Amino acid sequence: MKEKKQWMCFRKQVWIQLSVITIFILFGLDCAFRSSGDLRLYESYIPHENQTAAIKQGKVRVTFLGTTSILLDDGETQILTDGFFTRPSLWKTAFSKIESDQGIILSVLQKAKINHLKGIFVCHSHYDHVMDAPFVAKITNAKLYGSSSTINVGIGSGLNKENMELFQLGKPVKLGKFSVTVLESKHTPPFRILGKTNATDPNFPNISSPLSQPVKALDYIEGGTFDFLIQHGKNKILIKSSTNYVTGAFDKINVDVLFLGIAQYSLQPLSFQETYYNQTVKKLKPRLVIPIHWDNFFLPLAKPLEPNLRLGDDFDSNMNLLLQRTSKDQIQVLLLQGFESIDLF
Repeated sequence: MKEKKQWMCFRKQVWIQLSVITIFILFGLDCAFRSSGDLRLYESYIPHENQTAAIKQGKVRVTFLGTTSILLDDGETQILTDGFFTRPSLWKTAFSKIESDQGIILSVLQKAKINHLKGIFVCHSHYDHVMDAPFVAKITNAKLYGSSSTINVGIGSGLNKENMELFQLGKPVKLGKFSVTVLESKHTPPFRILGKTNATDPNFPNISSPLSQPVKALDYIEGGTFDFLIQHGKNKILIKSSTNYVTGAFDKINVDVLFLGIAQYSLQPLSFQETYYNQTVKKLKPRLVIPIHWDNFFLPLAKPLEPNLRLGDDFDSNMNLLLQRTSKDQIQVLLLQGFESIDLF
């Protein structure tokens, strides 16, 4: 009888301990998969505009389409970075193969009025940048510009070779009144989530053969990261998709508007944070900074954008760091919602 009581007591203690551990695990997972920020804290930085009037001659309008998908339009010519619209769920991305949803792509093209697109420039060849680009190019008959990895994604998607062009660093590409110069850059420093890393395997640095969907997200290899210097008349724009820098790359460049990648900005060492700001915002001297790559791209673009998950980012800290520094330098910051359009100049 005594042994039976001891056994029952032991089982009860084990059950309590397992219950506590389970609660802690579930609580931790719940926190990890929550948004890493509250957009209501930044209402004063969100213009809440949706320009629908015809674009006046000489003006340039931008429409933000989530992650690093940026549409520039002067009323005659449109250019786009990335064009990642499908945005498969976290669970599908993590545990199965993914592919472009042409229905979603068509709906975004229609809603954003992408009807005179001439060029798509892909920042790098991870899936959240390149996956949909070939299909956007097919539908719109725009030319796809990218690295050899991006070109192989295009070939695997059945895009005609005449509709693709390999990046030529430093050589301006003329599209209407736009001039786009591709600059070599660096990807956000490697990180690990749920045991998986985004670091490039040095033995497989590029997508070396045509990549046909559906495939696993990890099959999309970075293949080099690039920034885009865009000139329209006297005005200049710099699009920097990744939170990293090449020392001295912007020593001789000033711009009016900087689209700045802020993903994982605050998770980097303090020395990196300071240098990143100094090598981008300080050097470029923009009058306006627009943060990009801040939203949770596992959620549909059709819904209002939400900040990245706590699992791999800290949106509030990223924004606070940026706002502290830009406030001292008297630089305006605007945070755009999905499909939000403003006239840049």
